[in-house]
Amino acid sequence: MTDTMPIDFTPRCRVLLPETRQLELFLVGVGGTGSALVDSLARILYHAKQKGLQVKLTLIDPDEIEADNYGRQRFCRAELGQKKALSLALRYNAAFGLDIRAIPEAFHQEMVQSPRRHTYAGHDAPATRLLIGCVDNAAARQKIAETVTAAEGLTWWLDMGNATHNGNIYIGNATQLSQIRVDEPLGIANGLPSPAIQNPALLKPDPALSAAVSCAELIQGEEQSLCVNTFMAAIAAEYCCQWVLKRELAVMHTTFTLEPPAMQSRPLTLKTILQPFPQKRPKKQNKQVA
Repeated sequence: MTDTMPIDFTPRCRVLLPETRQLELFLVGVGGTGSALVDSLARILYHAKQKGLQVKLTLIDPDEIEADNYGRQRFCRAELGQKKALSLALRYNAAFGLDIRAIPEAFHQEMVQSPRRHTYAGHDAPATRLLIGCVDNAAARQKIAETVTAAEGLTWWLDMGNATHNGNIYIGNATQLSQIRVDEPLGIANGLPSPAIQNPALLKPDPALSAAVSCAELIQGEEQSLCVNTFMAAIAAEYCCQWVLKRELAVMHTTFTLEPPAMQSRPLTLKTILQPFPQKRPKKQNKQVA
């Protein structure tokens, strides 16, 4: 008897995003994971600029820098008392010559409700948007989910959440099955179920979390890995790189643990794309969609 390795022959799909020269990113939350992700986003923006792409980044967070943030978040003593979003925007604009915008307020739908329009290849169309959620509570996610729902598939959402030493990253844009078209013979889709459709529990409060205990206090008590936010930000940065520069996605969800280090992503197949929706399977498309 010889050892055998199972092989999955399920046809894989890809999501092809519309070609555009202008993209807008909104990073909601610049704490542990968000402040780590800004560094990668700034480098993505700089690289996109060299390629002639217009990529706008807005940082949204109402919090001020506190002494407990040192070490875990990307802030130092000289920034004590400053607004997190403003401090990071100033730093990376100076470092890379960018025009990152900061909104030192709590996120609300009006911040991204009216898509700016741009002209590309002779066509007038809304700017393509990606909401990046680095929030740690269901109420904040609910506001993001409502914004994505109102956009009717035109706004993408990248969500991140972590526990002690593990985390999950989801990406998607559709809240209704009718917003997704799949060309099964070519293995091409034009969208993915939103994070809230993939995992409805994201919008439910976690009774195990106490608002009175901060992430910094959890780390000091060795109840949260010091590296979990950095690891999550690295994975999310790759998702953003694919979305901004390649305009193509091959996975929709990544889960990881640091004890021991391991990671797994959910590939795109007809089943994984359509299964999160409760409705019936749509009719197959014979033409490629983009």
